[in-house]
Parts: sequence; structure tokens; C-alpha cells
Amino acid sequence: MECLNEMVDRRIIVFAPHPDDETLACGGTIIRKIQEGFDVHIVVMTDGRHSHDVTLGLTEPSPETIAEIRATEVKEATRVLGVNPSNLLLQGFEDGKLREQMSEARERTVRILHEIRPVEMYVPYRDDANEDHRTTYEIVTSSIREADLLPKMYEYSVWNGKIPRPGLKVLVMDIHKELGRKKEAISKYKSQISSFPRQKKAVLSEEFVNKFRSETETFYIEE
Repeated sequence: MECLNEMVDRRIIVFAPHPDDETLACGGTIIRKIQEGFDVHIVVMTDGRHSHDVTLGLTEPSPETIAEIRATEVKEATRVLGVNPSNLLLQGFEDGKLREQMSEARERTVRILHEIRPVEMYVPYRDDANEDHRTTYEIVTSSIREADLLPKMYEYSVWNGKIPRPGLKVLVMDIHKELGRKKEAISKYKSQISSFPRQKKAVLSEEFVNKFRSETETFYIEE
């Protein structure tokens, strides 16, 4: 029984609104936590299908094809980070419309929390500028209350917003030892960081991606 309790006490969930958020914002921390013996689970809420038609106005590749590509990319990236493939949970909600699917998303999230019972969770910053990110935060925090859990919460920002909100403490993680593998994981997201044949530019600019190739990762925790 003590061994079982010890395993349960070392479970972590990283909630990513889109495939790539987990690696960009938390990649180094994920590597370190796994090396420290934690059982890290990744829950990706949406399929990321609209990254090209909404951002770049492209209809080829189709949104359905982009969703398939990004599902493959997140599997490759999280494998580089060391995540057990069975710990990657792709929820497949439509990118950009998560708020419209909140009821079902909350039901699924409650079930996931009941099953995994994490001691730590990494979630998007509550004031992130992207709506899917803010919605993911709302879904997760409301699900925690329903699941009657009290995990330690770390908020990460990808698209910025009002930072820092009063009452949140900034935690900066040194990931210089993990940076090489994190960069390798980021490189798996070719659909986002490089140009497809019909593109004139990448979905994510080099300047934007470079912010996540630094030796630190920043999180916000309630004081």
C-alpha cells in the first residue's frame, strides 16, 4: 500500500490548450520532473486544426489534415521530453471553439482528475491573451473543485496578458540542463515553426519561438 500511495503522490498533469503549448511553456520542467521520478501526464484540449486557415488564411492543407499533422507532432515532441505515450491524452476538441464545448470538456476533465489524482498541475495563465488558453484554465479549475482535489497549481503564459496579476507569485525555473532536449522537442512542431510549401511564413515567428528557447521557464502560483 505504501508503494501505491507513493506512486499516486508523484503524478502530475500538464494541460495544454493546443498541441505545442506543453513543450513551449513547460518542456524543460517536464523533462526534469520525469527525471525526478514523477509520472507526468499531458492533456491536450484541442486539435489545433485552425492554425493555418485562421492565422495565415490558407485552406490547404485542410484543417482536418492540420489536426492529423499536429497530433503526430505532439506525440513526437512529448516522446522527446520523456513522456510515456500512454500518458498523452488528446481530447480533440475543435481549435478556437473550446468555450462552446465547455460542458463536455469539463465532464472529461473531471473524469481524468478522478483517475489520475495529480499532486501538481500546470495550466495556462488565467489572463492569457488566447481564448482557448483562458477557457482551459476555467475548465480545469472548476473541475478541480468538482473532483474535490487540492493539487499545487502552476500557471504558464504563452500569449501573455495582464502579467502579473496581483496575488500571484512568479516562479522562475532554471532549465539550462534540459534545454537541449527541449529545443529538440520544439523542432518536432514543423507545421508551426517552419513554412509549408504554400506558406510565405511560419505560423509562429522565429522571434516568438525563441522566447521559449531560453534557459528558464516562468510560472505563476497563488501566494
